[in-house]
Amino acid sequence: MHAWYAIPMTERITITLPDDLVAELDAIATGSGRSRSGVIREASAKYVTEHQTSEKAFARQAAGTETLAYLTKLRSLPVHDDRQTLDILRELRGSLDVEGA
Repeated sequence: MHAWYAIPMTERITITLPDDLVAELDAIATGSGRSRSGVIREASAKYVTEHQTSEKAFARQAAGTETLAYLTKLRSLPVHDDRQTLDILRELRGSLDVEGA
């Protein structure tokens, strides 16, 4: 494997920031022994990760809400079999075992 495969691609961009934010970034960079670009790169990566995480959490919450709504709808339907769920599942599993044999 060539060494250049491990180097992530980078792109140079230009951004405009308020002077006080630049001063804070410079203070962080100086205090941590990193470059201004390094601090901004790390902060940007953290922001993107947090954004992606919050989007995934929102999607999970929406899926949970949808599932609960479906289960509530199922609960309101008439029951056609008075047996316990486990008994029904055992019966179905038994019929699958017979088919697979």
